Amino acid sequence: MRYFNKKHIFLKAFILLLIFALAGCGILSEGTIIESVTPKDSENISAFGWVGITFSREVIRETAEDAFLISPSTKGELFWQGNTLWFRPLQAFNKDTEYLAHVEGEIETSSGQLISLGHNWTFTVREPDLLYFVPSDKGGEIWRASTDGSEKKQLSFTENKLIEFSPDPTGTIIAFTVQNDSGGHDLWLMDREGEDQRLLLNCEKDVCGEPAWSMDRQTIAYTRELYQEETNTYLPSQIWTVEIETGSTAQLYQSDWAFGHAPSFSPDGKRFASYDTTNRGIRILDLETSQESIVPNALPGSGDWSPDGTKIIFTDLVPAENEPFVQVFVLDLETNAVDSVLDMGLSDTDFSQPRWSPDGESVAVSLRPVNANISKALWVLRLDGLVNRQITDDPSATFTAYEWDPWGARLIYQRYDLTSSKTSIWLWESGENKMIIENGSRPKWLP
Repeated sequence: MRYFNKKHIFLKAFILLLIFALAGCGILSEGTIIESVTPKDSENISAFGWVGITFSREVIRETAEDAFLISPSTKGELFWQGNTLWFRPLQAFNKDTEYLAHVEGEIETSSGQLISLGHNWTFTVREPDLLYFVPSDKGGEIWRASTDGSEKKQLSFTENKLIEFSPDPTGTIIAFTVQNDSGGHDLWLMDREGEDQRLLLNCEKDVCGEPAWSMDRQTIAYTRELYQEETNTYLPSQIWTVEIETGSTAQLYQSDWAFGHAPSFSPDGKRFASYDTTNRGIRILDLETSQESIVPNALPGSGDWSPDGTKIIFTDLVPAENEPFVQVFVLDLETNAVDSVLDMGLSDTDFSQPRWSPDGESVAVSLRPVNANISKALWVLRLDGLVNRQITDDPSATFTAYEWDPWGARLIYQRYDLTSSKTSIWLWESGENKMIIENGSRPKWLP
């Protein structure tokens, strides 16, 4: 049996009191406050991947935000989900750079403890892959491939009932719609490997489509055509939203006549746009103030956001002597001004919807002169009119579904052969065009 004298007992009590006193003063190790970091040290992430740190207890958020830093510096925003502080980039991380995330300085807990942190971790950026659609008679399946078209992998197995698909902004989760046994279209989710497939929303006889991700990846906006049992018909599509975590869904605009389609969130997550088919215009919702506005537009579609989310580029019909032609306009959401663009030397031109380059200076767009043949060539045009560059010149085909990579260095696009009606996927890089997928359509980058 072990015996303790009074001096020994007093010493142990003193040590315990000292530990509690130091804890009360906030002299704690960083291991007691940092639960985890994302990504893990030395991992690869998406060009638009989130970087975060999870604390084991509630902290005064301003102190944690002041201590958090990523270098080299990248434009982005900080936000919280529970005890996790996230950084979301508003411009793509560079793929040839090693980034350092660090939390350095004093952080205060909600109980008033001050904890000195000096935690660092590194990450790099992965090369994006491609998502594309392989069509069948009624639907099709989605596949994934490397940028050069190699390493093809089928992701969906729906017996060719898949209709549409949309990856989230980080390329982590893919939303897709599938025809169900009731004749409607359901919303599904899977990860970028094609795993963890799950039904998000059973739409029964309703047709759900056009999934569009919010920037925080918590919500999907989609269109819904409501089935009318008494007439065996469908109402025009309306805009709905569904929460990823719970599956709860609701109509966005609470009106029986609020018909629309082409939902999209701005890159900064502050606004939402769709095409209002009732009022024939682009309907814009400020997600912070709930204020709404409509820009009249005869051509369906909600346009394309500028990289900073403050402008929308869209097309509309303009009367002309022979036949109307399609002109391009830019709406400034800060001033509500609408200006025509791309009209220097390109009058009487039929434009498709332009896609803004990541630097905001150029657009990719397919176009043709009015009264010309039906094929449209693909161009890259600077908005200031100083540089116009033709990407494709092939009268036997037309070019659609063009999309910039995260850095604006490459374009993927779909070529539709007017003779054979076959589609293929092409890559434009360093001034060269290359077919990378022979039987595919509707390509999207998977960052």
